[in-house]
Amino acid sequence: MKLQSIQVLRGVAALLVVLYHTRAHETRGIAHNGGGELAWLGGIVTNGFAGVDLFFVISGFIMVAVTYELKPGIQTALNFVFRRLTRVYPVWWLFAGITTVGLLGYFQLGNMVETLQVTSRPEPDWIYIIKSFLLIPQEKEPVLVVGWTLIHEVYFYLAFSLVLLLRRSWWPYALLGWGAAVIAGWMSGLSGPIVTDFLALFFSPMTMEFLFGAATAMLVASGVAWRGGIVMLVATLWMVASLCLQGPQTDYTLQWGRVMMFGLPSAALIYGLVTLELEDRLAWLVPAGVGALLTIAVFQLYGLGETAPLSVRVNATIVAVLVGGLGTLATFWTGWLAGQTKPRSVRALFPALRKILAAMVRLGDASYSLYLVHTIVIVALRVLFGRLGDIPVLAPVFQLGHPGLLDNVAFALACVTGSIIASLLSYTYFERPVGALFRKSRPTVQNAS
Repeated sequence: MKLQSIQVLRGVAALLVVLYHTRAHETRGIAHNGGGELAWLGGIVTNGFAGVDLFFVISGFIMVAVTYELKPGIQTALNFVFRRLTRVYPVWWLFAGITTVGLLGYFQLGNMVETLQVTSRPEPDWIYIIKSFLLIPQEKEPVLVVGWTLIHEVYFYLAFSLVLLLRRSWWPYALLGWGAAVIAGWMSGLSGPIVTDFLALFFSPMTMEFLFGAATAMLVASGVAWRGGIVMLVATLWMVASLCLQGPQTDYTLQWGRVMMFGLPSAALIYGLVTLELEDRLAWLVPAGVGALLTIAVFQLYGLGETAPLSVRVNATIVAVLVGGLGTLATFWTGWLAGQTKPRSVRALFPALRKILAAMVRLGDASYSLYLVHTIVIVALRVLFGRLGDIPVLAPVFQLGHPGLLDNVAFALACVTGSIIASLLSYTYFERPVGALFRKSRPTVQNAS
């Protein structure tokens, strides 16, 4: 069964990463044009990389959820690895190949050097490209930078396949042992903020996010359903508060910092949402969404970036969360009261809410394609904006750093819209057909998507 709540969270996670990279390229474009203004996309967008942490927790949840009732053994483990790898690699090869061709073109043109990842490497280009396509750890990020997260994903799949050899009653001990090994390796100095070799991959603290998701799935599968609505509402504000509060990136924030700040609320959010969906109470998404949007809006008004002093960020976060929390309670109370007194009016809202939910589920379906294609779209749009911005009459719209907000808003809208359209096309005409082709070759495995 495909859980709508998980698909919604996938879509949210992908959008966070898209906004994060849009801001990064907006900043580069402003600097390239000699501008001194801050990027229009600020506030929580500066921590949009947290979408990756949400993805990792979701991965852990799904891996346990789709295998929990399967018979342990080698065949189950092999089937699981086959399904997961055939879902990851084909789409990855498509966009990594497009990126490789594009980067080779830029090499010849000597342009956009800051987007290239193949400079200053000890090994030849062909070895770097092979490692990138196979998602093997190395000194530099893969040819398509976001592929560094897929290196973790592939490791998760392979490691979890060993757990599938065990009886289900042993899974908690195996996962606890795995987590203990990660902590021990980190304490021994075997990990770092960037995974450059297999040891750093094996002992990366980010593995804990996968384990959080796995533990959450085991709770749900065991029938533990405690206050799903309250957990979800609290987790939503917790996650948004973390997005507001997180400061400059350091070795700590790129390891245990992000695990604690984003991994834990992601697990709580997944638990609450899935529990609500299993109880057919996804209407709780409405007050949660209102509260989250209010919190984000208030924090955005402060205009803070990641370099703002901690005390300022804390004060802004407290105010924003208080407003968001009040908005959540007001929405919840209004919905309950309207349901008691004007149920017909409440039911009239259902079609619109279902359309919003369906759109988010659709985006979640295409989230993997969105995650991979968006950087290509954003770089292409940045080049396009650079060319059009050189035309004086078009400069107010396309020259990043031009006085006014028109250029910033146009760039952000173009990047988000273009990325979503490209991802839907990729999902419809490549990802889904290729996935169906591989599923036909292995009929004994349950649908993991």
